[in-house]
Amino acid sequence: MVGPFEQAVLTAILAVVMLGMGAAMTPRDLGDEVRRPRALLLAVVGQFGIMPLTAFALARLLDLPPAQAIGLLIVGCMPGGTTSNLYTYFARANLALSVVVTIATTLTATVLTPLVLLLYGGALAEDIAVPTGTVVASLVLLVLPVLLGLWVRRRTANLGATLELVGSVLGVLFIVLLMVTWVPRNWQLLVQSPWQVYAGAIGLPLLGMAAAYGYARVLGLRVPDRRTLALEIGIVNGPLAITIVLLSFTGALEQEVLLLPALYSLFVVLTATVVTIGFRRAHDRAQQRIPELL
Repeated sequence: MVGPFEQAVLTAILAVVMLGMGAAMTPRDLGDEVRRPRALLLAVVGQFGIMPLTAFALARLLDLPPAQAIGLLIVGCMPGGTTSNLYTYFARANLALSVVVTIATTLTATVLTPLVLLLYGGALAEDIAVPTGTVVASLVLLVLPVLLGLWVRRRTANLGATLELVGSVLGVLFIVLLMVTWVPRNWQLLVQSPWQVYAGAIGLPLLGMAAAYGYARVLGLRVPDRRTLALEIGIVNGPLAITIVLLSFTGALEQEVLLLPALYSLFVVLTATVVTIGFRRAHDRAQQRIPELL
């Protein structure tokens, strides 16, 4: 499904993306969010509470085969990705919070992702053991570029900004490379996949964003922060999920587990775009009403 060369290229691209993620956060951003950490803490709790539970419930509801159910669960247990930062920017939500949450969930994923995988994995597929040791090792290795990016941004702001831009561009390139290489080669598999597989890939981000927005609203967060949490929690790091699957499984099992992370990475671009347009229009309407109230 994905050859050794492609796997190496995708892993290298992901490492640069994670480097850019770290370089995206300035000390000022960190200070602002640490001084009012409520939204940040709620986002981390929501990331590893809402998405794994949503993935687990969807896998059960759609009665997915064990390998595909595990693939969907792995996606749901991932931290936020840099793509959410781009959508937050276009939605006119809280970009600083989005960046800080992305990095915070990535760092905490080294502990929380294996825990939620263990919590839900056995109930979904008793015969498929998720190699948590490999998951932890993969996350730790991919967290190192984030820390390096933070250090670079602190030392050299211009270089940090360049790394941030490069990381964002390569994040898009990852999806493009997936579409160009993986989709044509596995076209027959995609055609033969039942509707439940597509429902899982499309439903996970949509339900995750809806649940996260409701969660933030119930807890009294401001509207921009609600939108930020919806995008940040619902748009997880699909490329990281793909990399972990490639490093954790082999052969035919790898192909089955990889299907949902690959489809999620493809469809989340469309689902997040629709949600972002809705948020942006709501923001613009609110801005237009402000002069009328003065």
